[in-house]
Amino acid sequence: MPERRTVRVGTKDVRLLVGGDGPPLLYLHSVGADVDWLEAHDRLARRFTVHLPAHPGFAESTGVDQVDGIFDLVLHYVDLLAALGLGPVPVVGSSFGGWIAAELAALYPDRVGRLVLADAVGLWIDAAPIGELFGSTPPELAGMLFHDQDHPLAQMLRAMTSIADVPEDFAYTQLKALEAAAKVGWNPYLHDPKLEGRLGRVTAPTLVLWGREDGLVPLVYGERYRERIPGARLEVLERCGHLPAIERPVEFAEAVLGFLAQT
Repeated sequence: MPERRTVRVGTKDVRLLVGGDGPPLLYLHSVGADVDWLEAHDRLARRFTVHLPAHPGFAESTGVDQVDGIFDLVLHYVDLLAALGLGPVPVVGSSFGGWIAAELAALYPDRVGRLVLADAVGLWIDAAPIGELFGSTPPELAGMLFHDQDHPLAQMLRAMTSIADVPEDFAYTQLKALEAAAKVGWNPYLHDPKLEGRLGRVTAPTLVLWGREDGLVPLVYGERYRERIPGARLEVLERCGHLPAIERPVEFAEAVLGFLAQT
């Protein structure tokens, strides 16, 4: 099991899970279940000391009142890396966390040793708009997020056909996470209009990892990240939706570890 810590960053408390043995790795989570320690983190922790912070407003982390845009989150992570005494580190970002990771690598390239973007939001393509995260019902979210509708989380979401079906603890956690994400991703919707133009500043070797059946952020976004980040490589996971670390943890970890092992 990982060690649970609380790290003070300015006036914010960061809930940090740390586990594994080896060089440090920073994992930036999505709006979903990977804010907590999962199988994918265990697998990454076989070769790295995985640092899994909760973004401001997620889990027990505070400070969401100080966040008004994506740049506030980027600065937050610059300060967290400094507080942890970490130099350039591999950064793995999933979905919402991938957006933060991409901005961090573009604005502070010296902080990121290698970069993995898994089904990252952050860009906008008029011909393929991102699906509706904030206004969809749980069954609709299951259809967008998961290829495997028999996955336990997909089954749970599909079973919530009325408000009475939603467990109180789950509802509180998800509403809190969506509220925190909306502080950054409400308008413009889940993207930064300036990000695409500055992806050329990324110097870290980059793997863009995407679920082929992502119903929230289509594969064309992965292709756009690959095109805009110098030297980036795109790897597509078959039979996988928007959250590879949750739906396909073995394949996700193998792809990430294989990339990070390259010299």
